[in-house]
Amino acid sequence: MVRGGRVRSRSRIFGGGSIDHLCKDIEHVHDDVEHVIKAHRTELEGSAVKHLEEVDERLHDLMEHGKDLKAVMPLTALSVGDEGEIVEMRGGRGMLQRLSDMGFTPSARVKVLASCPPGPMLIGVRDARIALGRGVAMRIMVRERR
Repeated sequence: MVRGGRVRSRSRIFGGGSIDHLCKDIEHVHDDVEHVIKAHRTELEGSAVKHLEEVDERLHDLMEHGKDLKAVMPLTALSVGDEGEIVEMRGGRGMLQRLSDMGFTPSARVKVLASCPPGPMLIGVRDARIALGRGVAMRIMVRERR
């Protein structure tokens, strides 16, 4: 995607293209299972139909989980000027406490103010500007705000 003359690719960073491909495959299998259930319900034994219905239910769960995966990304995937909402943070107790003390808490809005890969990022959170190393920023999962 091009924004402000810069090319950015989320797929390269965290596999967004792979997630899309996997979701499409799951949808095809789901359609096939539903077709078999509808077309051959009378021919199949009761336990086989029940098993296929359980498989269909699990496919529904996988499709929902895939939507969640596509929506959440590491903070480093945002470009300068992009805003996001913190969904979760991953790390040890000490790091999570330190991030929380700086204002990085679930549902907090963040904005990327500056980023010079592979160096640190300048992040706006609450009313503060905080520099984070990329390793720490990779552990902050956000949902992009548009």
